Order: sequence, then structure tokens, then C-alpha cells
Amino acid sequence: MHYEEVETLLRRSEDYLELANSAFESEKYDAAIFLAEQALQLHIKALLIKYADLRIRSHSLRELLYRLGQVFKLEDRIEEFIRANRKLLRELEDAYIETRYEARVYYREDAEELIEFVARVMDFVEGLADEFERGSNLQDD
Repeated sequence: MHYEEVETLLRRSEDYLELANSAFESEKYDAAIFLAEQALQLHIKALLIKYADLRIRSHSLRELLYRLGQVFKLEDRIEEFIRANRKLLRELEDAYIETRYEARVYYREDAEELIEFVARVMDFVEGLADEFERGSNLQDD
């Protein structure tokens, strides 16, 4: 495992989420959404490296989640999660580009919803990682 690389990405993910919350409090909603999306991307990418030594260059959250499902052999759970949350995942993916290059304006409600969603996705993937580790430990016994 590439411990330092994983730890660096997870630390950055935490930092970006903290910065997203600070930007939100400062009413900088575009920046808050961008930073929250980046935090989620880095979090998933860290897990892909940790559990499969897999580096994906994609910025698509749906693709990254799907690949994580493959690694954990939980494709059905991931696909169900993606279907149930397609709208918010698309909004975050669109925000990756729009917060940097487009004239779209984001509002408090947008940022609040998306930042909360990012935290839920992180909790979801951490839960999957815990399940995967427990399953791996059972196979090792």
C-alpha cells in the first residue's frame, strides 16, 4: 500500500472540506461547492489507491464511485446509490467545471445541500470500506 500517498490525499480531502465550510460561512458559495466536490474526489481516489493501488484520472464522481464498487465487489450497492442520488452527483460533477469556467451563480441553499451531500457520500464510502475490511479479515482467518 502507498501509505503516504493515501494519507496525503485524505488529509487534503479533510482540508478541502474544512475550507468548503469556511467558504460557506463567508458566503462564497461557488468556492464552497468547488472545494466540497474536490474533497469528495480526493477521498474516493485515496480509497481506490489504498484498496486497489488504482489511480483514476477521471473527475466523474459517478465513475469513481463505480470503480470503488468494483474494488469492494459491491457494484450493486454503488449502482443503487448512484441511481438514488443521480441528481446531486450530476450537480457536483457540473460544479467541477461551472464554478471555475462558467458564469453560473450558486446560492446558499445550493451550497448547503451539496456540502451536506458530500459528507453523506463520504460516510457511505467509508461504510463500504469498513465492510470490505471486515470481509477481508474474515477471509484471512
